[in-house]
Amino acid sequence: MGHSADRSHGDRSRPERSGGPGDPLARLTRGIVVMVAVGFCAASVVATVRNHDGLSYQLPAVAMLLVLLGFQIGHAGPWRLARRWWPWSLVVHGMLTYLPFLLFDGAWVGIPGSFAGSVLLTVAPPRSRVLFAALVAAQYPLCAALGGNLGQCVNASVSTAVGGIVVYGVARLADLITELRAARTELAELAVDRERLRFARDLHDLLGSSLSVAALKCQLAERLAAEDPERARAEIAEVLALVRQAMADTRRLSSGDVRMSLAREARSVVSALRTAGIEVEAELDCEGLTPELDAVLATVLREAVTNLLRHSAARRCEIRAGGAGPGAVRLLVSNDGVPGEPDGAAREPDGAVHEPGGGQGIENLTERLRAVGGRLTARRDAAGWFHLAAVVEAEPAREAARAA
Repeated sequence: MGHSADRSHGDRSRPERSGGPGDPLARLTRGIVVMVAVGFCAASVVATVRNHDGLSYQLPAVAMLLVLLGFQIGHAGPWRLARRWWPWSLVVHGMLTYLPFLLFDGAWVGIPGSFAGSVLLTVAPPRSRVLFAALVAAQYPLCAALGGNLGQCVNASVSTAVGGIVVYGVARLADLITELRAARTELAELAVDRERLRFARDLHDLLGSSLSVAALKCQLAERLAAEDPERARAEIAEVLALVRQAMADTRRLSSGDVRMSLAREARSVVSALRTAGIEVEAELDCEGLTPELDAVLATVLREAVTNLLRHSAARRCEIRAGGAGPGAVRLLVSNDGVPGEPDGAAREPDGAVHEPGGGQGIENLTERLRAVGGRLTARRDAAGWFHLAAVVEAEPAREAARAA
């Protein structure tokens, strides 16, 4: 036995969440469930006492109804019995519901409604619906056996159906309100987590390249300090410019106004590569890019060159950007100095090679491109050249930007 209604009453790692025990709306909805159960019990007590005279009948009936109230709250209320006890508690609830017919006769006819609601709440569908229908149908012959006429028998069946549906509906409504409020809180927390990841990704992409190039130029200036002081001072001046640019990027990032340009980034990386003694060939033919697409391709170029400077012994690098079919733009960054295939590289059917432990940069780029409908591939050829390609279709990129 089991039912999804119990999910909203699981343990919460954060008690302060909406929908938790301290939430005012949660307390209200659960209070309504208890009030409905108490209302059914009070009506049954009044009907039973009115139809039977003498304490020998009334006291056992009231005591039995109070016990049934406890079972109903245990199955439908805020203080539910543990799921592992449901089969046994439901059996006892049923016995205490139907055995008193032997004592109270027709005065007990309206009581099975709460038990029918408990069946709907604790038994997994579709068995719960079958059992509920059987309980409703069984009320007619049960009432007839106790001497009821046609109208009374039909009324007994209808009362059982209505009572069960009310108990089930009120309990499930309370559960759904709790679940929806908890889901809303979780969505808000997810949005905060996504923003935190976005900020970390942008920080990595914006500052990783600038700091790497600045470190490279500082090393070069240190070597040139004695041999060529003029050039060393020129390199230090470029380092200062890079640091200022990094500070400006950080300010823009903190304000949410990050605008990168592929053309400007290409000029920066070409200068950095030549400073590192790498021969560079750059061909950019991608005029009219949207700001979103321009920023994504600039980020790909920056990360590709950062990885090249950190992890390769390249002597030549080629940067090409242009059309790749109708409505598509392709950026390709290639470099030598990567002999052979690394151990453990995973080769895909298209020949792409993805290095294990490739770092957060490639993963960030893959996510960025996927967000605008693009794709990232990396492969090595037989000559030892490494090729990183980003292909984005302009129309999906515009749609993704509008959706974002």
